Amino acid sequence: MADSPVPDLSAPHPKALRRLARAWPHVLLAVGCALALTLLVASYYQSSLGLRALAQNRDHAARQERLMALQMMLVDAETGVRGYLLTAEPVYLEPYEQAISKLQAAKAQMEQDVAGLPGVGEEMAEVGRLIDNKVEVMAEAVAARTLGDTPDNDWEGKLVMDELRGRLGRLQGALAQEGQGLIGRSIERFKLTQVTGVVLAGGTLALLVLLFSVMQRKAELRGELSRVLASENARLDVQVRARTAELNELARYLTDAREEEKARIARELHDELGALLTAAKLDAGWLGRKLPIKDDAQAAERLARLQRTLGEGISLKRRIIDDLQPPLLKDLGLVEALGALVDQFNEAGDVRVEAELAAGAENLDRDRALALFRIVQEALTNVRKYAAAKVVRLTLTMDGGAVNLRIEDDGRGFDPAQVAADRHGLAGMKHRVQTYSGRFAVESVPGKGTILRVSIPAA
Repeated sequence: MADSPVPDLSAPHPKALRRLARAWPHVLLAVGCALALTLLVASYYQSSLGLRALAQNRDHAARQERLMALQMMLVDAETGVRGYLLTAEPVYLEPYEQAISKLQAAKAQMEQDVAGLPGVGEEMAEVGRLIDNKVEVMAEAVAARTLGDTPDNDWEGKLVMDELRGRLGRLQGALAQEGQGLIGRSIERFKLTQVTGVVLAGGTLALLVLLFSVMQRKAELRGELSRVLASENARLDVQVRARTAELNELARYLTDAREEEKARIARELHDELGALLTAAKLDAGWLGRKLPIKDDAQAAERLARLQRTLGEGISLKRRIIDDLQPPLLKDLGLVEALGALVDQFNEAGDVRVEAELAAGAENLDRDRALALFRIVQEALTNVRKYAAAKVVRLTLTMDGGAVNLRIEDDGRGFDPAQVAADRHGLAGMKHRVQTYSGRFAVESVPGKGTILRVSIPAA
């Protein structure tokens, strides 16, 4: 037996390569899912912050507009009153009347707008007081002018209006400061959004680069795995071929040894037992001629029976020798030996064998001829023991440098998958065929007979 090749332990193991190739895509998938989830959450959060900032800026602009509208109402009312005081024309009172009708609602709205500003509560209360005072002064001036009085000046209204402008200006400053804070916070949020976008974009780019690298590495691993598998398959193929050659050589050696042992036993039977039986038969004949036993019927009968037994022993010895080493196979070739075997099989009368033996097969070498003869001999024995067949068809042909043997019976058949392992005869036939790199096949179905096909190279 040849020594088994030692595997290269430094080479990467195929299973380790496959595990590594399978692990990376899962890791990248997990990282990609985490990155996508982070991007989704960050986008939602940043968009929510942006919408909130826009809403706050919108509300701030609306508060500033309402404060300016309040101031314009006061200016319009004061302008209308001054025009009425100078001309006594009621048409100038229209802006005053429109402003007065809206002034209280605007003041209440303004109180709500600045309620959340720090440090402006007292300022707004004073503004409300001044607005009420200004409204009262204007109303008194309008009433006096309506009664025909002509006020010389409106110093009180001017002072109230100047103070009111100052306080409204401070409220506008507080609102402007709040607006600057909102803008600053919005800028910070947009900067954070920008940084987050850059980070996520960088992470995505890094993931793409990593994915490309992993895919490239996976391709390299796949190629390396293919090379390792090809090398391993080649090594195993060489090892299988070596083992097969060793088994074929062993099977051939065992077959040759068995045939040599049969030949040795046949020679021993022919030389030793044959000589003994022949000598015993000659001595029994001599005794029959020399001893006066003709008048003794019982002794004569026993002597005759002894001579018949010795003759039957010699015939049995010849049959055993012919079975161990067919003389026709050695002297006349395979075709004649198979013909004699078929005739001997037909003499039993229970199964009829129809043989078609092609000319040219007698030129086979002794070993191949003996292998085919043993296969036919084993097959016919199996038919007689197990098949319960009536007719067996034996065909031997030569085709394209190969000798083909086909044995078909009409017996009970069997399932090759179930009984092939228990039929050592079939295994022996198969090994004989494999010794010469031939083909062996058995086709059988329960109840439909069996077909045995053998093909071996003729040389």
